[in-house]
Amino acid sequence: MDLARRSLAVAMAASVCLSTSGIGEAAAAAPRPVLTFAAPGEGAEQQGAKLAILPLVIEGSLSEADQNSLTQSLSSGLQRGNFTVLTPDQVITADSGAASCDNAVCYKSIATKTGAAYIVRAAVTVRDRDYNVHVDLFNGNDGQRIAATQDGCEICGVVDASGLIDSAAATLRLKLDALAKGPASFKLQTDPPGALVTIDGEIAGTTPLNRPVVPGKHVIRISKEGFIALEREVTFVEGVGEELQYALEKLPSRLPGKGWGYASIAVGILGIGGGIALTAIDGRNYSLDCEGENVMNPGITGEKECKYLFNTKWYGVAATIAGAALLTLGTVILINSRPKTDAGDKRAARRGVRQLGIGPGSLILRGQF
Repeated sequence: MDLARRSLAVAMAASVCLSTSGIGEAAAAAPRPVLTFAAPGEGAEQQGAKLAILPLVIEGSLSEADQNSLTQSLSSGLQRGNFTVLTPDQVITADSGAASCDNAVCYKSIATKTGAAYIVRAAVTVRDRDYNVHVDLFNGNDGQRIAATQDGCEICGVVDASGLIDSAAATLRLKLDALAKGPASFKLQTDPPGALVTIDGEIAGTTPLNRPVVPGKHVIRISKEGFIALEREVTFVEGVGEELQYALEKLPSRLPGKGWGYASIAVGILGIGGGIALTAIDGRNYSLDCEGENVMNPGITGEKECKYLFNTKWYGVAATIAGAALLTLGTVILINSRPKTDAGDKRAARRGVRQLGIGPGSLILRGQF
């Protein structure tokens, strides 16, 4: 009886051991969970994007251990982003020529073989103890560079260079996060509306304006007839929609109205006429009686000469110049006050530079009329 009980206990213990061993083997066979780094608040669509890091390009003397340290800094810096990072070893496995890749065709080939959406290429220049780090981000679809960052340090070591690479990786992460959100755009409104908008010299439309724009710095110019033009430099970021609103100030009137123009022309004509008259009577006697005491000493010639003569030459010249200036000013006022149309502006532009000047010694205006 005791022997039977002992046999039963041994059998149960063996069964428990076998069950426990099976559980252990099953647990060992199950795949371990993979830890991924995701930026808070990011969508799942970016998690599937792959980023391939090319082998580090070294210019100068750097040990293999230091190269591995810099490569690890770049990889770990990029792995903090919300995308899958392929290390240089994985890229070399997929494409053995990745180490010498330096053109768009090669980048596209690596992207095709690795399934990466973006390619990262880092170059480190070492001269004595000076380090210069240059990191480029390329689009896997066309092999074109979409971002670049460069930094350096003097009299530093590998630890400092690792910090530079980590900073470059952070910059690229921001770029990639922005790319995942979509293109940059802006909405521009002005008070009053209907202002012409140009971006880097190219006409973009009239306000209110809502359109996409290439990321980066751009010069926006806003102009409207009768208002002071505005020019602003704005930096646009991928995935960010900027809302811009500007109030335009009225252009101060530099010239009076039409009435003053006509008056200026009339006074100018009178001034020119008066100047001509004053010049004409210069040297003539202003007394009708040129006899007796009004006669000056005849002198050697014996010719009779009146004592009281007009001396109006310079008054006439001054009046003529002033009249010509007023006439010119009045003409400019009338031209400036006439209605302007786009067709008229185009015709004026085709006519080019003209001169306007009236009378001897007059003021000359150069411009488009």
